Amino acid sequence: MPTRCGLKLKSGMKKIKCFIVDDEPLAIKVIEQHLSKLSAFEVCGKSTNPVEALAQIKMLQPALLFMDIEMPEINGMELIATLQNKPAVIITTAYREYAVEGFDLNVLDYLVKPIPFARFLKAIEKFLEQQVPPATVPVSENDACLFVKADRKTIRILLDDILFVEGIKDYSRIVLATQKIMTKVSIGNFFKELPEDRFIRVHKSFIVAKNKIRAFTALDVEVNGVEIPIGRVYQEDFFKQVEAAKTLR
Repeated sequence: MPTRCGLKLKSGMKKIKCFIVDDEPLAIKVIEQHLSKLSAFEVCGKSTNPVEALAQIKMLQPALLFMDIEMPEINGMELIATLQNKPAVIITTAYREYAVEGFDLNVLDYLVKPIPFARFLKAIEKFLEQQVPPATVPVSENDACLFVKADRKTIRILLDDILFVEGIKDYSRIVLATQKIMTKVSIGNFFKELPEDRFIRVHKSFIVAKNKIRAFTALDVEVNGVEIPIGRVYQEDFFKQVEAAKTLR
């Protein structure tokens, strides 16, 4: 299923809870700053004391844990090993030599300090790929996008590049100006991940980008020279939105 980025959460969707453990307050601040760019995520707790963190993690039950390794009293690896209901874990450390041990504990990713945002975002993508249903991940309002799986890769698609989406059985074909991408997601599930103010479903097999509509009749809409049918059950909603949208008057 597609994973959204660059947009605010839809109403009613819960944020993804994160907990940060690091004995360096500055390191915690860096993670907090990175997460602040992703409005689907929230920091539900943080601690510079790994012993105290253990109890807090059990109580708060975060979905994602950012864990330093070298800490007093108990190190990050030992703490991870003690967790029974283990959340997804991303290691954050200045020491590369713990990587093998970390993956033995089935950690999601291993980030070496200092952690640039681009590398941090790749770790977040790994987390999102494991989520069912997919989480909505904002990055920035000016760079709204979707991550979809196609051709054994995860592909980033800018929402503004999408002309329309066609449902073909259990697949969705995403039509851009320069290419077409097929992903194994039903059109109904795909539509759930799109912002309603930017996309509209006009047919059981078609979703169109509102700002890409160049013309329409009672029976179809034209997007980039392609005539797309308006299904009978979608006509009322389509024309209500046309009346309400100043750009289409």
